[in-house]
Amino acid sequence: MKISIITPVYNREDCISRCIKSVAAQSERVEHWIINDGSTDATLSIVQQFANKYPHIHLLTYECNAGVGAARNAAIQKCTGDYILFLDSDDYLAENAIAFIRITIKESPSYLHYLFATNGRMPFYETYHLLEQKQTVITYFDWLRGKVGGDFVHVMSRSMLQKFPFNEELRIYEETNFLKLHRHSREQLFTNQIIVYTELNRQDSVSLQYRLNNSRAIRLEYIALQTIIYDFYDDYVAAGALAQIHERIRKYRFLAIAVNDYRDDELMPKNQLLQVFKTLKLGYLMRMFIIIHSHIKYMLKK
Repeated sequence: MKISIITPVYNREDCISRCIKSVAAQSERVEHWIINDGSTDATLSIVQQFANKYPHIHLLTYECNAGVGAARNAAIQKCTGDYILFLDSDDYLAENAIAFIRITIKESPSYLHYLFATNGRMPFYETYHLLEQKQTVITYFDWLRGKVGGDFVHVMSRSMLQKFPFNEELRIYEETNFLKLHRHSREQLFTNQIIVYTELNRQDSVSLQYRLNNSRAIRLEYIALQTIIYDFYDDYVAAGALAQIHERIRKYRFLAIAVNDYRDDELMPKNQLLQVFKTLKLGYLMRMFIIIHSHIKYMLKK
């Protein structure tokens, strides 16, 4: 069983060495694909030094930043492992993490998708009943019903990943792709064992890019929600997750107004209020309201 590790990296000269060293220190060998995604600091130079030293490291590089989806897609097509582990550049592997992953797969080989814990999400896992056990099976409908959520360490079949490339336009909205993977794999095995450590509260964390604090972020989330609603609506209904899909539709409607998209969309209500927004072109006000609200939420969390 061969495992490939994929690490996109953009301007992480302060921590990429730690990530690479944690892979090199594993008791079992892997191949480590590192994609320099248009870094403008010393990241490329650092990765190149490690690549020259370790034969298991493979370096791909983009001249301009293309996003994590594009970086992953490029490596998925080139790597040769039976399974792929996504490891972010500011994270690092626990001691003997690869050995533990191999044991888990060998003991339960029937899954296409395995989930493991990261240190920063342990309190979050405790809020979901399904994740309290040491090991549990999660179904596609569990995701739709909101019985499970949050960040995990993903180890997936390479052949499955190659069937469902990441949406490179959306860049950070990975849920649109992971729902397809969950649907295809049907069941995922979660093991409540920390195999990745995350540096918490980074000021350049990718999670901060989800804030709706600018017009571009609003448009990307609008596209992501539209994709999820149209691609998975019937599945939400079949799962009895009507409240969950209706909440997504409600948010989609607000964002549609904010981006001035008044197309004849069956998701948009045909009422007088919408016509008022369209006639008076009040999308700008909605957009400003969302941005201000995002800033207030962020300040209250700090």
